[in-house]
Amino acid sequence: MSKIHMESVECVACGKESPHRFWDIIDPMMNQETKKKVLSGEIFTFTCPHCGFQRRVTYDTIYQEMGKGRYFHLVTSEDSYMQAINLYADRDQHSGTVLANEIVRIVLSQNQLAEKIRIFDEGLDDRIVELIKAFYLGELYKQIPDLNVEEVLFYANADGQYEIAFLSADGDHRTITFTREMYDGIYEDIGRRLPPIYQEIEVDMETATEYLEYL
Repeated sequence: MSKIHMESVECVACGKESPHRFWDIIDPMMNQETKKKVLSGEIFTFTCPHCGFQRRVTYDTIYQEMGKGRYFHLVTSEDSYMQAINLYADRDQHSGTVLANEIVRIVLSQNQLAEKIRIFDEGLDDRIVELIKAFYLGELYKQIPDLNVEEVLFYANADGQYEIAFLSADGDHRTITFTREMYDGIYEDIGRRLPPIYQEIEVDMETATEYLEYL
């Protein structure tokens, strides 16, 4: 179940402090609206009750869907990153927080957390998705070498198509779409030769390049 605590947050606009709900564990099992708030970012948004100013609040949390065997651990500092690494270090001996055959991912941003939820909800292997992202990012830089891409994110749009958004610091965002058939072809080519998906705890574009050895 979800676990929360309250802390005071100072509004950067009016300077007044107000209590805000911080989620230590996010478990949408009893309330799917909670999941929607994670995906929209609402759960990480502080709204000042005095002046209405809104801003994102960044903090560590664990998003868990125990019935699906998924645990996504958001860390926001080097110390919390190392704590998360140590937390799952002994999963192979079934003595850790989660069992060895459950999916755990350590993520470094709220956007990455939402992305992992979307990827696994689609029944996809996030390692293959990251490989596709890395490929298209490389192709984009060939076309526009001076493009400043800050973040690359996977989405499933309203038409059921898969999208990769390339977010730029200057607002020059780019988007490409790819089909499930393309994903399936790559998965058939290399996905089945990858290690079991639950053996990884960090999967991003950087680690995805390591999978190229399987091509």
